Amino acid sequence: MQDRSPVAEGEEHRETVILTLLLEPGGPWLWSVQELARELGDATDAADAVARLHAAGLVHRCHEFVFATRPAAHFARLIGGL
Repeated sequence: MQDRSPVAEGEEHRETVILTLLLEPGGPWLWSVQELARELGDATDAADAVARLHAAGLVHRCHEFVFATRPAAHFARLIGGL
């Protein structure tokens, strides 16, 4: 098995943070990319992570807003996570 690059690990971490925020029970289900950028501390990293999550089918985008897809929420429930 090939070792993962630090860049890939950082990208996955940012994606995980965003999905966790979007799927947090009792939390807001709709976040703006700007709000996510504040949470991550970097606007470019947040926009890139949202774009990757969107391409993977894990988030929906509506203008500047982002929310988790049903499959993402269902998977989180299946693994006993959020």
